[in-house]
Amino acid sequence: MQLAERLSDLAATGQEISFPSVALPHDLVLAEIADVAAGPHAPLLAEAVSHAFEHAEQNWHAAASKFPAGFARQYSFLHTTAALETLFSSLETTRALAKPLNSALLGNLEELVSSQPLVAAARLEGAIRLAVSNAVSPLKVWGALEDLDDCNAPEDFVERLPRIIGLSLDRWSNDEQAITETLRGFLRRLADVEASNVDAFVELGYDNLRSAVTSRSLAEASGHLESARSWFNAADAAQEARHDAQSYAAVCDALLAFTARQPTQLVEAADRLAAVLEQHRAWNWGMHQPAWLKPQIAADVAWERLVLQLRRAAECLQDDVWMAPWEALDHVLSAYQSARTVCPIGSHDGDGVAVLVEPAIEESFLRQQALLAQLRRAVAEPDQHPGRSFDHKTASQLLQRVDQQLTSRPSVARREHGTEATGNSGEDATSEAEAERAHRFAPTAVKKFGLTFTTDLAAKITDDELKAIDGLAYDEDLARLRHSDPVVVPLLNRLLEELDTFPDFTGETRRTFSVLVEQTLLFLKAAADLDTATAFGEGRYDTTGKRIKIRDYRRRFDKKDGDLVPVESDLQQHFYYWLISGQISSLIQVEPINRAIGRADVLVHFGSRQYLTELKKNDTSNERPYLEGKYLAQAAEYSNTNVPFGQLIVLDLTEKMKLGSLRVDELVWVAKHQPPGARADRAVVAGVVTGNRYTPSDFS
Repeated sequence: MQLAERLSDLAATGQEISFPSVALPHDLVLAEIADVAAGPHAPLLAEAVSHAFEHAEQNWHAAASKFPAGFARQYSFLHTTAALETLFSSLETTRALAKPLNSALLGNLEELVSSQPLVAAARLEGAIRLAVSNAVSPLKVWGALEDLDDCNAPEDFVERLPRIIGLSLDRWSNDEQAITETLRGFLRRLADVEASNVDAFVELGYDNLRSAVTSRSLAEASGHLESARSWFNAADAAQEARHDAQSYAAVCDALLAFTARQPTQLVEAADRLAAVLEQHRAWNWGMHQPAWLKPQIAADVAWERLVLQLRRAAECLQDDVWMAPWEALDHVLSAYQSARTVCPIGSHDGDGVAVLVEPAIEESFLRQQALLAQLRRAVAEPDQHPGRSFDHKTASQLLQRVDQQLTSRPSVARREHGTEATGNSGEDATSEAEAERAHRFAPTAVKKFGLTFTTDLAAKITDDELKAIDGLAYDEDLARLRHSDPVVVPLLNRLLEELDTFPDFTGETRRTFSVLVEQTLLFLKAAADLDTATAFGEGRYDTTGKRIKIRDYRRRFDKKDGDLVPVESDLQQHFYYWLISGQISSLIQVEPINRAIGRADVLVHFGSRQYLTELKKNDTSNERPYLEGKYLAQAAEYSNTNVPFGQLIVLDLTEKMKLGSLRVDELVWVAKHQPPGARADRAVVAGVVTGNRYTPSDFS
């Protein structure tokens, strides 16, 4: 084609690529442009198209408008991404071609996911970029995302989805709750897929950080910030040199440390952030960064600046007296003011950060009368500032807030020395103050142990003791992430997050049921992995000393041979012996009677809290809706007289095909059951053990 040849010649000679430079008749260009857009010269043609719209070449607009129709037949990933970068770098071109280009990108997308997964991912990303820039209505891309949520996509497509969904949440998380919840659910499911889990961890961290920044209360802000830190730490533990996760985990550590008045931890977090960002910049030196990612880069810089400001402010607020008062006050006011201006992508304001940062600064002045006196003098005599650039407005706001608290909180420092409150503020005010202390000084403990437990504890101990307990809880989480199983850990995190939506999943219930769920996940992994000898040993002995051979209920069997067909007791015995060989061995009972006027399979009791696991076998269907419809009500029934949590494990004996088995993290979920007329949901952690299965050698 002549158009393709002319574009190639212009590129080879370094000339400007435009339709006038092509120097071909309009009719010829009009006839060939769609085919060229579908071929390897699409990026060069995109330059000519952009030039036509940027330079108002009206006589070429009709030809340029044919580009999207041909681009819909472009099946090269590299040519697709290069052409889109060129088109999107031109505002005039994006506006002119937005609607037809959006249709071209989303057309036939589901079929492309299977046949050309990388191209499909590039097209979906392009369509979302059009929608988030308000060039087109987002309804079509929302529909595409909802359709893709249910598809079984190839790994090449799935591994690119978290960033695409993250881009969508950046734009719509504050405005469109319906699509936001769909996207968050999609992202949580991607966190269970090996190809996408680490990126999904990071995007879930970003999403919680956005929620923290837009929170209106200390409880919400600290809770979301703690969740964000957990997701970033999970990503860092799962993948080496994940600098974005490491840097934002440090940001969360720094904010929480400043809020809790922990200067040592703040300094450590700031140093860690600086080291990670320096290494990240070194690793990415000279590498191309897409223009659409530059706002995220700017946000990273803003967060780094805030952490440095918090570090300087914390160092100043530790001093009893400021030897260089104006300089120290400048640092403090800079941090105070920045808390409302530093925002991640997609958030409208920084109220959540301010909720965390401002009270910590205000209370420092409340505790230090010498520093408060210097603040008063600075507000009264701003002209004494040597640089004449004093932030008088922020200083006045800070002083006003401090004075208000002096009036309403005469005993603000009581916990610093372990003394009890004085005055007649009432039990409600005291309880509210202790809840605020719990959220500020022990957000990890609140998440792990529940607000009631942590608040009651906070009422009995000092701030420093509360911080120490939170540090132990956080260190335990980190240890679990660093040294635990790479499949079980993210799966457990996902289940705990789903269980957190149940009101009763707090305090002692959360701690104890989490232990049982973790042991169950380890069992399910072992059942999927271990060979017969390792899983069952050489057998057991009966009361007469005769060896009892344990059959491997997971292996293929012949239904004609009744002695080989697995039964429920095979799975029950294996699960029971697994539990009694682990951390909760002394808490296990098998088939206890008088449970919901019947008997249950395996009972684990933690004091007054009891959790029953129902075990079943099924050779009809292994689909979740079928299993829930058949067994969920029974599994939930055992929790009617105790905490509303239990487990269901099903041995899948359906006929298998030589197409491979599902992963463990695809066979475990949280099911919800509410009997007719009931007011409370019952939660059942359900898992499937794959039986009647082929071994890996059978596939070759």
